[in-house]
Parts: sequence; structure tokens; C-alpha cells
Amino acid sequence: MGKKNKRKTSRGKRKPDAHDEEDRALSPLPALPSFGDIPTFTIQSHTPSEEKSTRKRVADAISDAEESSKEDSSSNPAKRHRSSVEDTPKEASEEEDEGQEGEQETSVKKRKGRDSSPNPTKRHRSSNEDTPKDTPEEKDEDSEGWQHVPVRKKKGEVSNRGSSYPEIVISSQRINTWTRISDLQHLALHLLSFDAPPQWLLIKNKSAVRRAVYLYVPGLSMDLFDGRTSLVSKSPEEGEEPETSKVRHSTLGEFFPVSLTQRPLPKPLTELSEIFTHVLPVRAGGDHNKLFSPVYNMLNIPIEADTKKPQKKNHKKSTPRLKISHLLLSTEDLIENEYPLHTSQVPKDHPSLPNSQSAEDDGWIETSLEDLPPRNNEAGSTLEGYTVYSLDCEMVKTASGASLARVSLVSWEGAVVFDSLVKPSEPILDYLTPFSGITEAMLQDITTTRADIQTKLKELIDGNTILIGQSLNSDLNALQMRHPWIVDTSVVFDHPRGKPMKPSLKWLSNKFLKKEIQSHSSKGHDSIEDSTACLDLVKLKLEKGKDFGSTAANFESIFTKLAASKPSKTGAVIDYGDVQKKYGTVAQFTKRANEDDQIVEGVLKAANGDNVSGIAPVDFIWAQLRDLNTTRGWNNSYQKFINEMNGTMITADSPPIKVPEKPTPLAGEALGKVVEDTVERIKKIYEGLPKCSVLVVYGGTGDPVEMGRLNAQQAVYRKEFKVKKWDECSVKWTDTEEQELKRAVGEARKGIALLAVK
Repeated sequence: MGKKNKRKTSRGKRKPDAHDEEDRALSPLPALPSFGDIPTFTIQSHTPSEEKSTRKRVADAISDAEESSKEDSSSNPAKRHRSSVEDTPKEASEEEDEGQEGEQETSVKKRKGRDSSPNPTKRHRSSNEDTPKDTPEEKDEDSEGWQHVPVRKKKGEVSNRGSSYPEIVISSQRINTWTRISDLQHLALHLLSFDAPPQWLLIKNKSAVRRAVYLYVPGLSMDLFDGRTSLVSKSPEEGEEPETSKVRHSTLGEFFPVSLTQRPLPKPLTELSEIFTHVLPVRAGGDHNKLFSPVYNMLNIPIEADTKKPQKKNHKKSTPRLKISHLLLSTEDLIENEYPLHTSQVPKDHPSLPNSQSAEDDGWIETSLEDLPPRNNEAGSTLEGYTVYSLDCEMVKTASGASLARVSLVSWEGAVVFDSLVKPSEPILDYLTPFSGITEAMLQDITTTRADIQTKLKELIDGNTILIGQSLNSDLNALQMRHPWIVDTSVVFDHPRGKPMKPSLKWLSNKFLKKEIQSHSSKGHDSIEDSTACLDLVKLKLEKGKDFGSTAANFESIFTKLAASKPSKTGAVIDYGDVQKKYGTVAQFTKRANEDDQIVEGVLKAANGDNVSGIAPVDFIWAQLRDLNTTRGWNNSYQKFINEMNGTMITADSPPIKVPEKPTPLAGEALGKVVEDTVERIKKIYEGLPKCSVLVVYGGTGDPVEMGRLNAQQAVYRKEFKVKKWDECSVKWTDTEEQELKRAVGEARKGIALLAVK
């Protein structure tokens, strides 16, 4: 018999991540530099054979440096205790003698070869940081680079924490790739439920953790910590930057934690070192040309393939039909999607309406909400007594831009209620027939004006009417009409690649209705066909439920996951805008805020409860501080430009589209003041949390502005290239720009996280 070939295994090795090759291509690992104010802590390298694959080995490698030993004023080395393999380590029953430090090296040698023992002897590690490193032959294989994140204490403060207090332990050797948003999410689930522990971090005495508080602070990024972005103003007399300061501008060693305590931080950030000991580089989700939402990725968990089908079956049986009011856009949705606001919806803190929309004598009309007949809202009625119309308009090009040329209104039953051509008040420069379906012959004898259309619509539409359509903001602006009750199919259905992208009506119809629309090639669109498609999509959405046509069908809310754990855990969301409608639907406590200080108040109320209001404390809290992001101009201004451009029609004769210049990054004292205010809010939250609370602050991303500019340039090129020759396009898109975009996305994906135990 021939010899059997032994099958090679790679047991214990980490399964390659799908993004690892991309990460290495975008961010090759350099040698760890020493940079200015914040050098990284020493990281000992280990060969793959030295890595341990079981959690027992990890726990055995941890040395419990008790707070009492830190307070010992004697010159004796700190007393070491062995940690148990459980999540809640037991207190050691024996203490080491003074002379054991000298026997450290000998004990390391003796332990060699005994690591496979089921009950290894007590491990000892020297507390003297000046002790030379072991040679490769003598190195303690169980050390594995675990880095304690001790509780930060103010000078003179006496800690009353015992060895059973929660503690974060980070392993530099276990962090062998980027920490991702999903890893931070996994940490939250581990803290509050029985999910498996992360490999890159250990929570000692996990069962003692009372709260997990996650603060999303966009704009808080590594360049503020390493000095690349200055937080102080520089006078002209200072001249060129000193060499020692320039060193800080180098990379932070990619994905390794960086100490905040070894050297001074920039002044606005100094109070963070009283709370946190390290800043952890985090890589946001994304692909070659865009970022994925750090909010969505944190608060939603992908449903595993083997559980999707049963959930879908149960979903069909138990999900009740929606009512039409569930799909109405909120005031925040209308503002975000640039709808003309009805005067009844203008918030007090929102700028007044433009003059062109402030009075009917300027050509604008507004739906009257007075003297309305009562709605006949029958029990269980999907329409709740509302009159529902689907609206669509077609445009032509005049000197002032897009002008109204056709208006169609279709009833809920599918009947055409109104359909009329419109003669623009200005000469038509382009009929845009491939898009509008309007020809010169169609408008030759038309005398109907926009004012005539407005008069007719006021007869049909009142305060009990809901308008359905695809991106109706452009239609209402063309009609110069304001109406409060809108269902927008581009908002209630998700783009497969997520927000802020919007699905086209053609794609939605093909995907969900199995119908081809807008396929008349040179004949252009048909407003009645488009209106009917919107109507059918909304009917299907009401029948199938809120998750139909949503990426939520493939995800589960983190609040749902925590509520299903045993014992059940509660959650809270504190954020700007309509929290309930966005991602706080299943959270037990939600608070809507208009400023960062209100966010702080909401977090502390959720963490501590409020007896007066009858609010019980919750276990998991997610909140967002926005001021820093807004001040730095990182709030996706280029996406607004792209949306506006995609809403316009161009031809071969259209003038060049100019991409807005990238704004000058804010730095110096102006930025430093906002950073200082943000740090003060983080500190206030930390100090107000109950003891044994874990606070995680994550910045989400790096600077996304250059990525946004390049995406805008690419969008302009693609739009112009459809109707113009390559050399006639106002911008170019070559492999050079493609590589620049990849690099910009790589930089934008570099976020941070800070972890602490109260």
C-alpha cells in the first residue's frame, strides 16, 4: 500500500479577511515611527507558532495588577496574581515574596515546554518596565503582548476598586489587522450578552459591567492626536515648523493602539488622557469609491445566511399591513431631500423660506389646511381616509433652466385624474425629448400656463391629500407648489448600495414590479406610466411591510439582538432629527436633540434613569455629537451637489458643469475651541455614568472631503459623457483620477476609537 499523504492543516490560524488584500494595498505596513507627542507603546513581535488559539491561553497570559499594589509606596515590585479562565477572574489567594523578581528569568525557562498542561503553574511577570526583553529562546510565550488599560485616576485620588472590577485588556499581538466598526459592535454584544469574546480585546470581570455607552463623534480623527492638524494658531514670526514637530506628521503605525499618556497631547485634547489610555485606529466600512455609514454599520447586524429564510417565512405570516401615514416624509426628511416646505412645517430653528416661496403673489401656491372636512377613516383602512394621488411632471429646457411641460395625476385606483401639457413662459432651448417625451409638435398649439395648472391642482388637492412620486421635490419646485404630505418612492425604498444613494424608478419597477418602464428610447418618458409605477410600488410596500424594499431585510437591529438575549437588555438612542423613524424604532428610550448639549443630557438620563419622568436606566446607549463634524465641513457637502446635478438634464450643447472647489480645512484656535468643547462633553458624560460602565467613543472616519470631491468629478464626467464627446467633457476621468479616488477613500476610512471603564 502506498503511503498516505498527510493532510496539512492550519488549525489556529486566522481565516483571511476579504478586505485584507485591499487594506494592504491601500495602507502598506511601515515600520513603527516615533512621532512627536504620542509615541506608540512597545510592541513585541511573535511568530505565528507562538500565537495561542484558545481563550484559556489568553486568560492565562493576563497578569492582574491590582490597584492596591499601585498604591504601595515601597520600592518592592508590584504583587502579581494569576487570572482564572473565566470572564470574571478570581482573586489570587497567595502573594509573591520580594525575592521572586530575581527568579523571574529562571521561572520563564522552566515553564518552557509546559504550556500544553491543562493546569499550568502560576505565571509571573516582572513589573519593572526597565527589565531587558527576553531573548527569543527565553521569551515567555504566554505574554502575547497583552496591554492593560488601567483605570485613570486623578492625582491624589484613592481607588476603592477591587480585583473584581471590570477592566479592559488589549493585546497588541492579537491586533493583526484593522479593527473595524463591526468589531466595536461585537464588543457591545459581548459586554451585555453571552456573545463570544473578541480576539483582540478582553474584558476582565465582564459580568460586573452595568452599562455600555457608545458615542459617535464624527470629526474626531487621528490627525488631531498626531499633530497633522494644528489646534493652535501659528504667528508669522514663528517661521518654519520645528523638526521635532514635523515628526508627528508621520503615520501612527497603522492599526496598532497608540498611548495617550507617555507624552503630552495637544492642549484641547489633554483631558482625554484623564479618561482613556490609548487611541485605537479603526477602519470604517467602504469599497473602492465610497464609505459605508458608521452609524448603520454600528446599529445593524447582518443576518446570517442560515437564518434568513426562516425569518422571511415568519415575516410573511406575522407582519401587519402598513398604513399610508407610516410612509409620509417627516419635516426632517423633507429638509434633507430639499423639498419646498409648507409654512405649517417650517421649524422655529430653520431659516425662513426664500422670498420666491414666501407669498403667492411671487407665483407660489400652498395647500390650504383650513376648513377641512373630516376624513372617513374606517377601522383597518390602509389609506386612513386620505385621498391619494400619484404625481409626475415632465420638463423642457429654457433660459432659466428646467421648465414645466406636462403634468399628470393618477388616482389610487389607477385612473388618470388630470393630464395636461404646459406652455413655458420662456422660449424653449431644448425639448429634451429622450428624457421628457415632449416634442415641438406637441406644444405647438398649447396655451395652458403654469398658473392655469396651479388653479386646477388647488381644486383637486387639499389638506387631506397625500401625493406620491419619485423625487417629487423637483416636480413641486417646477410647479411652484408647497404641500405637506409626501410619499417619495426614492426615500421609502433603499438603493442596494445604501444611503445616500437613491434608487431610480426604472430600477425599482424592474426589481419589484417586474415591469420595464422608460424603455421608449428616443420617445422619452411617459408621466402617466411613471405615476402608475410609483402607485404600484407604494401599494406593494404597504402590503409587504416596512422592511420590503429595504436593506433592513438583510440586517437585524442591535437593539432587537440585545432584547432577545437572556436576560433581556434595553437600549437607547439619542440623536438629532426623527430618531424613532431612523434607527430608534425598537429602542426602549429615544431622545431627539437640536444641539450637542442636549445629547449629553439625554445620555445621562438614559444611563441613570429619571424617577420624575418614570424613565428606567437602560443597558446600551448610542448617541451622536455633531458639532465637530459640522465645524470641520465633513458632513457630505459634495453629495448634495451630486444629487442636484443628477436631478438636472443636460444635452450636448449644455455649458460645462463646474465641480465646487474643496474648502480650506479648518485648523488653529477656531478648530481647537470646538475640539475642546467636544472633549468637555465627553468628559461630562464619563463623569456622570454609573460605576462599572464601559464608554466607547468612536470617530467613524477620517477626512472624507477629498473623496467627496473626486466622486463629484466622476459623477460629472459620467453624466456629460452620455451626451458629449470625450474631449468635450468639462472634466476628465482617467486611471490617474481612479487611483487618486482609491487613495482618498483609504484615508477617509481611517477612524479611531477610545475605550474606558468608569
